[in-house]
Amino acid sequence: MTTQPHTTPGTNTSTVDGALTERCQNHGDYIAGLIAAGHLDTLGRPDKLPGDLFPDIEPWIVDAIWQRALTVGVWVGKALARPQWTPEALDRLRTALHEAGYQGMAAKTARTAAVHPARRPMPFDQPATATHPADADTARTGGHP
Repeated sequence: MTTQPHTTPGTNTSTVDGALTERCQNHGDYIAGLIAAGHLDTLGRPDKLPGDLFPDIEPWIVDAIWQRALTVGVWVGKALARPQWTPEALDRLRTALHEAGYQGMAAKTARTAAVHPARRPMPFDQPATATHPADADTARTGGHP
């Protein structure tokens, strides 16, 4: 027995599917840009990037590469949890990747910089001190604003 997915009257499943699929791809592209920037930022130099690839090699080398992947993953996790960069900082990393010949990684980093909102830089090891505008609101006595 096959069932049809529930749809709201007036919606086209393929249109919604296309829009949500594109949204998922955009989120994936954003994260890919963070990973590309994280590779360079955690290595420090573009000439170290080829060492992140591992064809058929010995287990102790794979372990070293795994440790490297964890370093990048931690960088990305912190970046997603509390972004600290500015679009200019990502652009600096994009430029370094581009000049070193890493066009794909540079493009992903550029995409992330283009959609990332500007923020005040905050070090990872310090708590955020920024306040939300609603924190200064005074209590209302009721009714609509």
